[in-house]
Amino acid sequence: MRIYIYTEMAKAFTLIELILTIAILGILSGIIFNIYSNFQWDVKIDEEANRIKYVLRQAQSKAITGENNASWGVRFVNPLSGAQYYNLFWGDSFAVGTTTDQNFLSSDIMFINPSSGLNLDVIFNKRSGNSASSSAITVSIKTTVSDITKNISVSPKGLIE
Repeated sequence: MRIYIYTEMAKAFTLIELILTIAILGILSGIIFNIYSNFQWDVKIDEEANRIKYVLRQAQSKAITGENNASWGVRFVNPLSGAQYYNLFWGDSFAVGTTTDQNFLSSDIMFINPSSGLNLDVIFNKRSGNSASSSAITVSIKTTVSDITKNISVSPKGLIE
């Protein structure tokens, strides 16, 4: 009489398999986190750029309609210290104009152009809405954490991009 003994292997994961799985999951989660983080920064900078474009279009619209019988503009201020902001104003220049609104950049966003300590004025001519500058004006912003940048340009014809 023969006796058969069946030996079954225990069905379990080895330590190497577990470590390898955890390592792969760690790498994948790091990649996904990085992609999600960059997506969030893209959204933040797009929102700020859209706010700036809105204020520029508002100034242009007020200039075209001749509100206050004056030119309208936006001054971008990048102080050496303190919060960065931009003002909506009416008048031939900021120095002789009247400020109507002041908007601060989000704390995570900063100006590249104008440079630190400088100002940049974008003025739209009364009735035509053209830029008072004979060359294109570019306002550049970037995030404080990453190198994601956004440019907002105003052409001499008043096209805001």
